[in-house]
Amino acid sequence: MFLKSPVTSFVAKMNLFADLNIAYDGMLVFVTNKATVGVVSRSFDSAHFLHLGEDEETSNSIACDEDGGIYVVTSKHMYRVQWTGDGLTTNESEGGWIANYETGGEVGGIRLGMGSGSTPTLMGTGEQDKFVVITDGQELMHIILFWRDKIPSDWVQIPGTKDRRIAAQVPVTFGNPEATESSSEQSVCVRGYGALVVNNQLNTTSEDPIINIVMSQYPDVAPYGAEKFEWDSQTHELRSVWVNEEVSLPNGIPAMSAATNLIYDIGQRAGNWTWEALDWDTGKSVFSYEIGSNSQYNSCWAATEIGLDGRLYSGSVTGMMCLHPD
Repeated sequence: MFLKSPVTSFVAKMNLFADLNIAYDGMLVFVTNKATVGVVSRSFDSAHFLHLGEDEETSNSIACDEDGGIYVVTSKHMYRVQWTGDGLTTNESEGGWIANYETGGEVGGIRLGMGSGSTPTLMGTGEQDKFVVITDGQELMHIILFWRDKIPSDWVQIPGTKDRRIAAQVPVTFGNPEATESSSEQSVCVRGYGALVVNNQLNTTSEDPIINIVMSQYPDVAPYGAEKFEWDSQTHELRSVWVNEEVSLPNGIPAMSAATNLIYDIGQRAGNWTWEALDWDTGKSVFSYEIGSNSQYNSCWAATEIGLDGRLYSGSVTGMMCLHPD
């Protein structure tokens, strides 16, 4: 559809933007908190919209691939919305799809919305198996891999899952075999077939996410643990390969460097905010750099980024933070 002023018209009668991204052809892609996906030209003279479903909400960002796939997780479904170049669709005949997953119960801790707490992450390139990776909303959270393209013709639906498109659904326990609860509000950090999940399960009964985000630096409230999973393309299984039970990454989104083979994120130790680095292969701590105890250093859902200059960057409550490599 083509409108004279499509974005202005849309914003005037719609809802809040949940995320803005860019497609490989240069078009701007966004999703609203009420699960409407839009693709807009950068000259703002054309736009296309697709509403995904009634009573569905989106509280996470979106991912885009090189083939026009736009990956949106809502409070009810996981979607591949296909951008065809002249429209948006979820029809499988045109490359899109809709999948069910376990969306769970009430919002709590630092969770912003129902369903998944994670932005979809893409796994697999070239001739590799290709997936969309999220964590679900069950009380004992699971990491889920969805087949990104066509489901293999011989694939048999995994017992206990809600959809045949699910390639793996594995509980995240952070090393506690008796765990009955776990939660993460971060996108899964992926490199190759490896997938890292960080623990955001706070030791608190508060249901106010703002209070919880402020309190998350305190040792008796803060979450502890990170767990890495690995997909085996031969056996078609996802398994846990290591757990670090000591590290505390309260709310920051981790990043992984192929150059150093390290995971970087904002953490806390003894109530002080820190830069943390873990070995990607073993999960062992490589270094910890203390920033300070002031709440201005709270990463508050921000992502750690690795700059071209070798420095580490992260957002915080009051602005950007940077760690020099030397």
